[in-house]
Amino acid sequence: MLKKKWLITPLVATTLFFGQSAFAANTFSDVEGTKYEWAAESIRSMVDKGVVKGYADGTFKPSKTITKAEFVHMFHKLFPEIDHSSGKSSDFVDARKHWANKDFAAIFNGDYVWPYAESVGGKYPNYQFYVKPDKPLTRWDVMMIASLRTDYTNQTLHPEIEEVISAAAQYKDMKVRQANYNDNFSAYYPVLYIDKTGEEYFYDGDSQDQKAEAFYTLTKMGVLTANEGYLRPKAQVTRAEAVTLLQRLNEATTKSVEDRQ
Repeated sequence: MLKKKWLITPLVATTLFFGQSAFAANTFSDVEGTKYEWAAESIRSMVDKGVVKGYADGTFKPSKTITKAEFVHMFHKLFPEIDHSSGKSSDFVDARKHWANKDFAAIFNGDYVWPYAESVGGKYPNYQFYVKPDKPLTRWDVMMIASLRTDYTNQTLHPEIEEVISAAAQYKDMKVRQANYNDNFSAYYPVLYIDKTGEEYFYDGDSQDQKAEAFYTLTKMGVLTANEGYLRPKAQVTRAEAVTLLQRLNEATTKSVEDRQ
């Protein structure tokens, strides 16, 4: 029977858009005016919630890019009810002595390590998982981390694979391709692997269904949005963008939690 392999891979867009002491968002000297008007409400909200702080010089540094560890720390501050740590250190080898160890442990320990690992070493059953905590955060990273919140609130969507392919086709930098087994798939990271046997699609590889559902859910919810058709999954995330994405995620999922209580 004919078997085809497809992959959905984000392309790099050529154009991008868009502490210590806490200050009210409207007093940050570098957030005043119209340049960051789109992020002002989110900055104010996240500062008020204690998720993020400004700097001692009265700035917020909205254009400063952040690391994965910094975002995971913000995420944990905003959603402390998500805690998989069981009082243990992080299951990620390179996070155990990191300042954000407790944040990584709470968010990822247990079943959540493998899908979110940047690399895996060792051999079964003694795998070693690495998360690269100081890596610059990308929008793809945000998508995957945010999916932990939609899992918690039971809002993760479970589309048919054809729906995922159709959704990816709406973006100029999320392409569907046919690939063969000799392709260097690591060159396409981040990527969703999809196979087809006859007329039936199926996911191929570890955690591909989770990646596909995260992409589909977070775009449908409006947490991740496109600009002129570009989703920019590989783009690095600034502080202003990070708090905006967290604010959208919080607004989209909080009501679901309240309904369960």
